[in-house]
Amino acid sequence: MFAENYKISVRQLEILLLLYYFGTTVLFLPSDAAVVAGNACWIVTIIWGVLSSVLAVFLVYCGERHPSYTAVEWYKHSFGRVIGKALAFGLGGKLIFDAAMELRLFCDVVSSSMLPRTPQWLLIAVTLFLCCLAASYGVECTARVGEILFFLVFIPLIFVLIFVAISTGYNRILPIQFPDFKEMKESMPSFAPLLQGFIVFFFIFPSLEKRQHMKRRIWLTCMFATAVITVLVFLSLAVYGTEVLAEKLMPTLQMMERVSFSGIFLGRQDLFLIWLWMVTTFLYVSGTIFFGIELFNRLFRTKKITRNRWLILLAPLLFIVALLPQDMASAYWLRAGVAPWLSGIFFILLPVLMLLIDVIKGRGKHE
Repeated sequence: MFAENYKISVRQLEILLLLYYFGTTVLFLPSDAAVVAGNACWIVTIIWGVLSSVLAVFLVYCGERHPSYTAVEWYKHSFGRVIGKALAFGLGGKLIFDAAMELRLFCDVVSSSMLPRTPQWLLIAVTLFLCCLAASYGVECTARVGEILFFLVFIPLIFVLIFVAISTGYNRILPIQFPDFKEMKESMPSFAPLLQGFIVFFFIFPSLEKRQHMKRRIWLTCMFATAVITVLVFLSLAVYGTEVLAEKLMPTLQMMERVSFSGIFLGRQDLFLIWLWMVTTFLYVSGTIFFGIELFNRLFRTKKITRNRWLILLAPLLFIVALLPQDMASAYWLRAGVAPWLSGIFFILLPVLMLLIDVIKGRGKHE
């Protein structure tokens, strides 16, 4: 059923987008923000979250102008066949890079904290195989998995955060400081990976059903994700203070270990965040692989029945790129250096140019 049906609802898209916010970035973000912004780290999180929400609404508006297009048709429509194909290949490179770095960081954390004796290449290969298997069944399969796991993992996490907030003192967040332009600029690489889930807007519109009030719903989804991430950063600051938080590797996990409930089967409440992180990483990588299949399928106009053959190309590329960094630190800094530029080009610069071309030439009636 899933292989034949590539339609999803806006509600499923909202859940996928919300989960895409909580990849490996959420593990490192509080300490990274504290390094560059100090006590203002949670305010910086709010500002970047609001800006990302505005960008999401802008991308939705652009997508609604051509609801039958993916990025491939839009590039060709705006820049011509040759340049459009070149830009589509560039977007494919971004897909591969983002998914490979997410996969590598995921496997590095799993290897260091849970499976230290398992070879790195084996973890990457097994995780990649499972993601490719999910991607081969289409976007609806991924959307339904996210829809189910959202209520099993995300909702309990909210309750755990409430108990963390109740048991925490807040003297360490004082004095309240506001970031300056330099701190905002230096924090950009830390927050850029939060935008990587926006790749969904470049491929999902032909698969969407009932797009009523979509911009408002996407705005609310992004603002809700911003609120949860801000709470994580704020509570991390309240628990550890600026200096200690800046030295922590994965402060969100260590913060949630402070909470314990008597009389329940689960002794470690940080497992909720670990489960959420694992689920979101799996959904993001499998979704990115599906979008990569869709990109090459539309670029070369192959038949739908043979679309999954592109996995023969994508899987080895992802595996090779994921193995390139020497360790977790190398993978992290590589992504921090490259991701802001790729996001700026493909999520901001090119959509603005394509919208201007549409407006100038009077094309693309808004639906």
